Parts: sequence; C-alpha cells; structure tokens
Amino acid sequence: MNPEALAGHILIVDDDTALLEALPRALKLRLNGIRIETSDNAAEALERIREIDYDAVVTDIKMPGLDGLEVLREIKKLRPKTPALLITGHGEHDLALQALRGGAYDFVQKPIDRDYFVASLERAIELRRLERRVDEQRLALERHARVLEHVDDGIFLVDDEGLIQHWNPAAQAVTGIAAGAALGRSVEEVLSGWPTVAPLIPVAGNPDPGGTAPKTLPLELDGKELWLSISGVRFVDGIVYAFRNVTEQRALDELKGEFVATVSHELRTPLAAIYGSAQTLQRQDLTLDPETRARLLEVITAESERLTRIASDILLANTLSSGRLRLDHRRVDLAELAREVVEEVRAAFAERPEISIELVGADGAGEIVVDGDRLRQILINLLDNAVKYSPGGGRVRLELEARANGIRFAVSDQGLGIPAGEQQQIFGKFYRVDPSLSRGVRGTGLGLYICRELARRMQGHVSVDSRDGEGSTFYVDLPVVRPAEQKEQTAVIS
Repeated sequence: MNPEALAGHILIVDDDTALLEALPRALKLRLNGIRIETSDNAAEALERIREIDYDAVVTDIKMPGLDGLEVLREIKKLRPKTPALLITGHGEHDLALQALRGGAYDFVQKPIDRDYFVASLERAIELRRLERRVDEQRLALERHARVLEHVDDGIFLVDDEGLIQHWNPAAQAVTGIAAGAALGRSVEEVLSGWPTVAPLIPVAGNPDPGGTAPKTLPLELDGKELWLSISGVRFVDGIVYAFRNVTEQRALDELKGEFVATVSHELRTPLAAIYGSAQTLQRQDLTLDPETRARLLEVITAESERLTRIASDILLANTLSSGRLRLDHRRVDLAELAREVVEEVRAAFAERPEISIELVGADGAGEIVVDGDRLRQILINLLDNAVKYSPGGGRVRLELEARANGIRFAVSDQGLGIPAGEQQQIFGKFYRVDPSLSRGVRGTGLGLYICRELARRMQGHVSVDSRDGEGSTFYVDLPVVRPAEQKEQTAVIS
C-alpha cells in the first residue's frame, strides 16, 4: 500500500480502556503516519464525528448507553460516506449481519486478527480518500459547468459512447435545441449533420490557447444551414466542443465579396467609356466634327457624374454605419419638394417615353421639419429604382398622404416586383436582388440601405409591399415635427 495512502485520520470508540491503549499502538507500528483518536463513550464520539471528517471510524458493537449499531446509524446520518468498522464479540454473527445491512464497511471479531484488521482499515482509508477525490472533482466540474453556463460560446461534451453529457445555454440559443432534448442522447441523433462535419473538426489533445485554431464549417439542422466556428479538446472521458455562430458574419463576408465584384464592374463600365472618349478626342489622325466632339464630351460628363454618385453612395453608407451623419432639420414645403423630385426624375429618364412618372396628393401637403436634402435623396433613389425595375414601361407614381401622426410618401411601379423571400433582405447593406430576377439592372446594392438609414435618422421608417411580377410600392413614413417642438438647427443624429 502506498505510504501516502496510509496517512489517514481515524477514530476508535470502545469502552474497554485496555483495548483503547493497545490497539492504537499496534496500528501505529503497521500504518506509517496514521493519526488515531480514541473515545470511551458513544456520545463524545458522535460529537467528534460531527466536527471532524475522519477517514474511518472503528467502534465496538456493544457499549453502555448507545450501542455500536446505534452509533452506526448516527454516523450514517452525520457522515454517510465515512467507512465504519465494527468490532464484535465471538458468536455475535447476527449483530454483525445487522451492522453490514445498516451500512457498516466491515466487522472484525474478537480476539482481533491484526493482519485482517489492518488490511480492512487500509482499504477503508483508501476508499474514503478516493471518495473525497471524486467529490472534489465533481465540485470542480460543477464550478466549471456553472462558468460554462455564462459563456457566449456554445459548449457541449460528447463522451466516448457518442452521448452528449453537457449542453450549455449558448448551445441551446445557437441551435434551438433545448438541453433536455440533447443530454444523454447520441450526438448524431441530436445534430443531424454531425456525421459529415465531425471528421473535419480540429480536436486538440490538450487545452492550449495558442493551439489548434477553430474551423468554420456548415452544419445542417432541420433544413437550416448554420455556419459554426468550432473546435474540440479531448480529455479522458470524451471531447469538449466549443463553437460560435458565424452564419451572419459569413453572409456579410459573402455580401462584401459580391459588393466588391459589383462595384468593380460598376466602376469599370464608366471608366471604360471615359477612357475611350478621351482617347478618341486626343487622336491627332482623326478630324472630329463639332457634333461628334460634343457627344464624346457629353459621355465623359455623364459617366463622370455616374462615378461621383457611386463614390458618394459608398461614402454615405460608411458615414451612416459609423453614426457620424449630420442632419440639417428645417421646415420643408412638401408639395414643392415633391414636384422638384418628380421633375428631376422625369428629366433623367426623358429617353424612356414608355414610362409615365406621376405625382399625386402634393397639393395641401403642408410643411414638416426635416432634412430636405436627405428626404429628396430618399425619394429620388426610390423613383430611380422604380423606373429601372420597370423594363416593360408603365406607370411610376409618387403619392403623398397626410396621416394622423405624420406624412407618408408612397413610390409605386408596375415593374418586376420583389420575391417574398427577399423583401426583408433588400434593405441590407450590399444586398442586391438575384441578378436572374433583376434582368440586368445595375447598382451597388447600397441604395435601399441608405434610404432606410436616412429615414431612421429622421425618426421615420421605410417599408415595402410587393408581388413578384406585379410591381412594388415603397412607403416612407415620417413624423410631423412641429417647429415649436424642434429647433431649426443642425443636429448630429447617431
């Protein structure tokens, strides 16, 4: 037996003073480092047991007052995990059996066989030591589990049998699977896409902050695809997996990639037109008539303006994202602003006679306190989209409607419409309708994002009602802010 394991702390209870003197001496000779306390009555012994967690208690089965069986019952109440060895007299087999049924670790008959007694006591001390170690590990695991309950990362433990043994609240939040539906079940049963993903997950042999980097992998759950950044650490009883949901981040990265490609294309086209026109104007071997020269200069001017609009949209989107936009709130005549917007869009699309651009409800619309330039930008953007997404022509209408708490602008068209599945996404930054559905309409994917954010910063909102193939109506709702309620001054809105 390991000497460290023998350095236990025991209590011997017996009313025989001779035994209380002889037995400790004999045990100390055989068990190195053992600490022994003695008591000659049960009441005192129980007080000590209440105060001290002994590695083992040795008690006589027959004593005045409380006998050994009663002492055993009290020990099991006070210290249920403390091994109790009972000393019995010759022929007291029935009492010994009662003791074992009552939870005694072992019994030793008088006269005491010291070899057997020492071996039994060694086992009892080692058992108590192991139980303490298990309790300490259990408490440590419970502390760790409580910590894991509050981390943002999803954490789950899969044992060597493939069963889930821990599932923290973050794991439930990400996957939508409650702990009760996961614990004790096969990981392949809980996570349907697990067999495909599991072999690809990096699993470290030891916890190491600078070790194996997590891998971003798709996991299919109930027909929905989640992208998880996940890694694992192996330990003695299984693997602990930690993950976080990067689905939105991945979607944003994809949108950014598409945005870069789109902007590159949007920039390449006007740059090519400008470059080509400038090169033609510079050629010394060509004699250009005034009309051709004027047309080439018009191309350069128009495409330069287009480049300016693209750059302005990108810069404005960045300003909106950072919360640094300055708004200039003033009283604005709505009828006048609406007429100017419609005339500007009509002039811009003068070459599209199949498009009718109408203004309804402007008369008597009154005034509101708003950033007129930003409201103009919203309406022009929506009307511009309405014309572009009406390749077959038709009517585009700007309608003003006074409402109880504000003013509503409605921009409607009879064009392509927007699929139901995309109507909540079109206001996202960089988002563009599926090219197969937009019939080649160009753009950076920032226009509707800018409209929504500008309206929000004027305490309004933008919404859409559309049917695929039947046209769309975009609504801009702004509150009526009376001049007395808001000073006409430049304000920083974040």
